[in-house]
Amino acid sequence: MAAASVTLEPSSRQSALPGALVIVALTLLAYTPAMSAGFIWDDDQYVWANPLLQQGWDGLRDIWTPRKTPQYYPAVFTMFWIENQIWGLHPEGYHIMNIVLHALNAVLVWRLALVLRISWPWLIGAVFALHPVHVESVAWITERKNTLSGLFYLVGAIPNLRFDEDAVGGREEASKGRWWFYAASFACFVLALLSKS
Repeated sequence: MAAASVTLEPSSRQSALPGALVIVALTLLAYTPAMSAGFIWDDDQYVWANPLLQQGWDGLRDIWTPRKTPQYYPAVFTMFWIENQIWGLHPEGYHIMNIVLHALNAVLVWRLALVLRISWPWLIGAVFALHPVHVESVAWITERKNTLSGLFYLVGAIPNLRFDEDAVGGREEASKGRWWFYAASFACFVLALLSKS
């Protein structure tokens, strides 16, 4: 049983940019109202009243220390810490980042469906981008854990398939030289877990 190849044809690469731009544009259009949503519910514990985000490097260090944050999601809190250094406590920036992450995830879903040779891959990415099940994860700042974990999962899936294609195809010699695909996939898996357990 041969695995699907993750190498895209040149024509696929050339047509990727317009397809990706349309998915990103659809995502931005659908989620533009979320940009002015402000902070809600437990965004206080996670962002605007979180003292670790206001601190300098000590706050960043404490983010990676268990039991210092409401939940141990150090990758998410690190991203919040970086954003706090950039735009402070203006919620628009956090909302924009959630929307950008979701748009990237939708593009990755499309590309992964293409790699797996699933019918209608672009449509799958577009439906992922616009499906209402994602509204809470995109429009609520605290739910960054879903979009960030999803990003690392999807980014890690492609090198995992690349590593597996040789092992499944029976080409052990080739797979020995591709352990870095496995390492990249594993690193993304760890980052996904550090975003949402």
